[in-house]
Amino acid sequence: MMMKQLKAFNMVEIMIVVCLLATTVILCLPTIFNNSKEAKIISGWKRSFAEMQSNFEVFNVSDADVIEKICRSNVTEKEPEIFKVISPYLNVDLSRNPNPLKSYHYRFKNGSQIPMQSMVFTKFFAYQENGNIVGFRWLDCECSDKVPCATAIFDLNGIKKPNRIGDDIFGIYIYKNRIEAFGAEFTNNQLERQCTPHTNGLGCSEYYLRGGKF
Repeated sequence: MMMKQLKAFNMVEIMIVVCLLATTVILCLPTIFNNSKEAKIISGWKRSFAEMQSNFEVFNVSDADVIEKICRSNVTEKEPEIFKVISPYLNVDLSRNPNPLKSYHYRFKNGSQIPMQSMVFTKFFAYQENGNIVGFRWLDCECSDKVPCATAIFDLNGIKKPNRIGDDIFGIYIYKNRIEAFGAEFTNNQLERQCTPHTNGLGCSEYYLRGGKF
């Protein structure tokens, strides 16, 4: 009789432990999923930035003079023409139907709208070959190694939300002979403070390249 009671008691204990473990796994699944998703985004951004660095080394040799000709020309709307030249170096596929992008909108990390006068406000959007979205803005024909020529943003989640800078959107400034991620001018401590849910998220682009975590 004692043996039966002991076995029954052990089974109850086992069932309790199994239930607790199952509950813990269920509660942890969203965190595990989010961590995996975030790690994938960071990895994708690092890969994209490395590709852009390589692409713009080729651009400076092959097509930089074409941009200068457009800047010196009498063309009123220079930005669309410049975008056509630069788009291959952004891995953009201009042959894809742009209609779904007409309703595409993005915000800062803290949810605030991006003012039109901001350098990271872009008007031209297109798909990359991998389905990500690229936004482009030409800033200044009188650019240099210190004054950016253009801005490019990369939505690594495509049209899917959150569509926010620092969450799934990262960006670069294109200078005369190089590119830099948003926030490249800041120290590690400054970047950590500028990549929080209450900021615009611009510093996240450089923060994650330096090994920062979500």
